[in-house]
Amino acid sequence: MFWKKLLTLICVSVTSVSFAQQISQKEKADIIASTKKLFTQHYHYKDQVKPTLDYIHQQWKNGKYNSFTSVDEFTKALAGDLQHFTHDKHLNFFHHSAEVAKDNAEQPSIPWGLLNENFLNNGMTALQILPGDIGYINIKAMGDFEQIAPAAFNFVSNTQALIIDVRGNGGGMLTNLLISYLLPDEKIHLNTISWNDHIDSIFNIRQLNGPRYLNRPVYVLTDHVTFSSAEEFAYDLQNMKRVTIVGERTGGGANPGGTMPVYSFADGSRLDLYISMAKVENPISKTNWEGTGIKPDVESQPGSALQKAHTLALEYLYKKETNAFIKEKYAGILAKLSGENEDKGTK
Repeated sequence: MFWKKLLTLICVSVTSVSFAQQISQKEKADIIASTKKLFTQHYHYKDQVKPTLDYIHQQWKNGKYNSFTSVDEFTKALAGDLQHFTHDKHLNFFHHSAEVAKDNAEQPSIPWGLLNENFLNNGMTALQILPGDIGYINIKAMGDFEQIAPAAFNFVSNTQALIIDVRGNGGGMLTNLLISYLLPDEKIHLNTISWNDHIDSIFNIRQLNGPRYLNRPVYVLTDHVTFSSAEEFAYDLQNMKRVTIVGERTGGGANPGGTMPVYSFADGSRLDLYISMAKVENPISKTNWEGTGIKPDVESQPGSALQKAHTLALEYLYKKETNAFIKEKYAGILAKLSGENEDKGTK
């Protein structure tokens, strides 16, 4: 349920009404009161609830929020104060237009890609074969890959190495399906999600509708925008030493949860709050990436991460190859890549 809520959160976060919408003192007070109630009831880390709400109460009493005249200004400040003690980057407000705020029963379901372009084709936006027979999959968001993944992995099934690009990916749904295509069909414990009232153990999926990508190197591209379940994808595989992560340290948001309605405005628009309702624990590291992000195995600037991973893949293939003709081919592609990099550096 959480992952569906999270997906909705990311989709609608770019479809908000104009944040210049004016806000009254009474609306601010009502929003704070509702926020306090929801935060108390649902936030997973109970020891952080009282100091956080005491801090917000003090900011209200000191008049911090008085000068804010728009929804954007006020909710940005309030979200910052929710994060003051928690350091929880998931805690945030989302202001939806009246059209988006309507119940789904009253309107047609809006395709995700029309709400957020990162979710075009459920987030898997490009497939390519790079020189040297290196597969490339670009994933802008973690959507529902049940129908897409089989075709994608069929497309790259005969390549010699694979690059999966999650730069700029803010997350979405749970990624155990996607992870499963890179693992054998034996039962593997990926992570544990501890909610307030129950625990979910997440495993790989053993029966897939497409070919697994095994016994070949896989590189995952990240940047500082890579967040939430996109980080979960990279983190789980990194801990199993199944992938090499290339790029920047990721954003550092691990806490699962969902959006909850906070306030409905007179014009029909609605304010929601994402609340972290659980904790994720990796069975290997015994922790997660909350607040720290994921350190790449090979650091690289985001703009050159793809070329770096491509080079690493070719170097790996060159070293393991025994056929002189094929080694020469790899060497030629590497030389061309190196030359392109030098040309960029002189510009």
